[in-house]
Amino acid sequence: MTGRLENKVAIVTGAASGIGAATVKKFLREGARVMATDVNEKGLADLIEKAGDWRAHLATCRGSVAEKCDVEAIIDQCVSEFGRLDIVVNSAGITPRSLPLEAGLEERWDAVMDINAKGTFLMCHAAVEQMRQSGGGAIVNIGSIMSLVSYPTSLPFSDGFSPYPQSKGAVLQLTRDMGIQLAAEKIRVNAVCPGFVYTALTESVTETPEIHETMKALHPMGRLAEPSEIANVVAFLSSDEASFVTGAAWTVDGGYTAV
Repeated sequence: MTGRLENKVAIVTGAASGIGAATVKKFLREGARVMATDVNEKGLADLIEKAGDWRAHLATCRGSVAEKCDVEAIIDQCVSEFGRLDIVVNSAGITPRSLPLEAGLEERWDAVMDINAKGTFLMCHAAVEQMRQSGGGAIVNIGSIMSLVSYPTSLPFSDGFSPYPQSKGAVLQLTRDMGIQLAAEKIRVNAVCPGFVYTALTESVTETPEIHETMKALHPMGRLAEPSEIANVVAFLSSDEASFVTGAAWTVDGGYTAV
């Protein structure tokens, strides 16, 4: 049976864990050839080790999406390895919880905005230049429910100055603007906005039972998502089945934003 991404070439950032890793696995099962990139070399090595029958369709490249030279190198390596670029999934992201406890206000802001907002911007910009040569493509940016709403006061994640919602808001606005401006060039740009997901970014808070229960209760489905559930939607938006979808925000949040 032919996969929905057969003969497509994709770059997935933040591929060493969480939503990124789940997306790589989903794409391989759907027939894509994938360049997986991350700053975590061990996580990339684990992806290769576990690729099994799809090993020939997977390549890795260490790089930071916040560095223009790294982004350009990732694009170049992908095209050198697979001959083209059809899809980019911008999954690389951090929260202030990813940083050392002693990090100051500006340091937290700069670090989160660099990866989440600037990194998505740089990868999109470089990818579009390549996709224009191929006659089109699809970009899926991983936003968040925090692209759309604020942190609830029932969770201890923000005092009103967390850079995470602002960074994910920027991702959504970038998606909308690109989606409109590039539509005539057959480059579709969409965002997936997950609710809380069981990933390395949420481990530090889900291990606290009270916070974990509060997080689950915020979702009408009564649970957090698995990374594979987000990857399923990413695969759809990356495929030709979503040929009339662009500039859109797809919430995958168990009903969180509908309440």
